[in-house]
Amino acid sequence: MSEQVPDTENEESRGTGTTKSFSAQVSEVVSRIDVSNSLTVPLRRAIDDLLQLAAGSVNAAVASVLVRDGDEGGLKFLTATSGVSEELLALRLPPGAGIAGLVFSTTQPMAVADVSQEGSFWSEADRRTGFKTVTLLAAPLRSNGEMVGVLEFVNRPGDPPYPPFTPAVMDRGSHFADAIARLVDAFEIAQLVESLFDYSVKASMSSTQPASVENDLREWLERSPAPAEHRDLMLLWISLREIITRGGAEREFCRDLLQTIARFTQGRLGGGGNFGF
Repeated sequence: MSEQVPDTENEESRGTGTTKSFSAQVSEVVSRIDVSNSLTVPLRRAIDDLLQLAAGSVNAAVASVLVRDGDEGGLKFLTATSGVSEELLALRLPPGAGIAGLVFSTTQPMAVADVSQEGSFWSEADRRTGFKTVTLLAAPLRSNGEMVGVLEFVNRPGDPPYPPFTPAVMDRGSHFADAIARLVDAFEIAQLVESLFDYSVKASMSSTQPASVENDLREWLERSPAPAEHRDLMLLWISLREIITRGGAEREFCRDLLQTIARFTQGRLGGGGNFGF
């Protein structure tokens, strides 16, 4: 007796009369994968909570966080205690624009008792939102030696004239700036990881050539508006992933090479001339 082979094509056609190819079924499942906000939401919530604490600590009516926008020194709003309107999110501060741009470029904090007397004040945010900035304190957000944004405190509770932000208040605000800067840096990396993972999954399912996927990922990263150091980090990750999939010898060589580079870096930082070889 001959073995009977299942007629899978007819079986797929039974019932609804609609046949879906295997690739179409896979594509449908993959399209439902969504890691967006899985990493960034808790980080954003932590930034918002810390910003509220900071505003209360320095007795500011409103506090906001501006983050870098591209590699040329521009800024954009990430969040604010007064709520982030569409008008605020759409704003882009050109490099060096306003007090925030000045703080970002010089890495120095700045307190202004009356912005109407300060020629560098950028009034576009007030014009777009209907808010009236009078007194301002801006602190740099720096993480791992990189400027990642600016923390701003605006006005005081109640009605003007407002008391100025004192040096003591500026010091208090700088402590919050350090913590917020680290969260902002993590938030930016998380955004890129979410996007990269999503793109990677979909690209790998639509291509039969692994090398083509790696090249697509590199090209996608090069076009990404993410900060340069984060793009470089992800490009290194792609290269490492490509190496370690080749086999055990390649993984061992890569690990030894990275450890050698780490010892070299530690030796240079130590300044003793002994690079650990």
